[in-house]
Parts: sequence; structure tokens; C-alpha cells
Amino acid sequence: MPKPVSSLSPEAAIRAHFGLTQEELARYLGVSRGQVGHQETGRRPASAKAALRLTRLGRLLPPPEGFGPPAPTSTYAPPPVPAALFGAELPLPAGLAASPIRQRQRQCARRLALLRRDLHVLTSRTTGYERRRWALPVLETALTPHPADPAAAEHAEQAHLRRWLDELAATLPPAPALRPDADTALALLVVRLAALEAEAATLVHLLARAAT
Repeated sequence: MPKPVSSLSPEAAIRAHFGLTQEELARYLGVSRGQVGHQETGRRPASAKAALRLTRLGRLLPPPEGFGPPAPTSTYAPPPVPAALFGAELPLPAGLAASPIRQRQRQCARRLALLRRDLHVLTSRTTGYERRRWALPVLETALTPHPADPAAAEHAEQAHLRRWLDELAATLPPAPALRPDADTALALLVVRLAALEAEAATLVHLLARAAT
């Protein structure tokens, strides 16, 4: 379970809330990725300029850390892999050999592990895209300078933020192609998982028959 924003360092809280990598946050702060890592763990403090930029993003966090909106719960949830259902035992020939059944079980186990990994990667990637699509308009509000931060209105600072936001937007695939492609790929992956789960469960019954 992810840590609540309040339990994280400012850098980690901002990254978690807006779905940023250390490299992406570093580009806005004007520091290296390693420096962001050091700041997150408290090993090195931020420079004055980086701290000021960090404060600007921190104001966009939800209360109590900032004044921004909470991140929405992801609307993208993969359907669960169906459990294999079995009725009455199928009529099977006697004298089944256990060795090839065990071999096929090992093959299924390896393939299931790969498919579950693919499912995790696809779901994580799609969830990340959704978070970024939500975050970009919120981050855009940082272009409006805070009354207590007149330096944010300077042309160079505005241009720097604009470039950073454009770079983040460029990492997203075209909106119309995102959900249909992801949904189709996920549906096909779940079908393959369900078929293998059913086969693996059936092999257990076959092995029990072979042992008798």
C-alpha cells in the first residue's frame, strides 16, 4: 500500500502525487536526478532556487501539505482473472503417466508468471498515463504566480516551467489511442491468463488421477 503523502519527504510527496520520476522532477528543480534522491532521503539539502521551485509545486499538493485537489482514484482497473470452474470429473483413461503431466505443470507455471508480469506492467503503465493526464492541468496552475512569490512571475522562470510542462505532456501517447488499445490488450491478456489458469487447475486433477 502506498504511503500517505504526509509521511513522505516534500520531493517524494510531489513525485507520488503527480506521478513524476526523479529525473522529471530534477529537470524542473534544475538539479541532477541523484540530487533529488539525496534530498528525498535528507542526505543533502536543496539549493535556494530548487527549494523555491519545490515550494511552488508543494502548494499544489492536497491539504494539509498544500491547497490543491486530491488525486482521483484510478478509473482504470483490470478485470480479475476468472477462477477456473470445474464440474463433474471428465471421463479419463486409466494409467496416466505422471512425468509428462508434471512437465506441463512446470511449463504452465513459467508461462503464468510471465503473463502476470505483463499484466502488472500494462496496468501500471496505463495507470501512470491516467495520473499524468490528470496532473498536467493541475501543474499548469503553477504558471499563475502566488502573491507571496513574485519571482515566479519572472519571464525566465515562466519559460522554464512552460518547457518542463511541455516535456511532460510529450511523454503521453495520443489521447484517442490510449484507452481502446490498453483495454483490448488487457482483455486479450486476461483471456490468455484464464485459459492457462484453467489448464493448470485441470493438470492438478490429472496428476491426482495418475497417482492413483
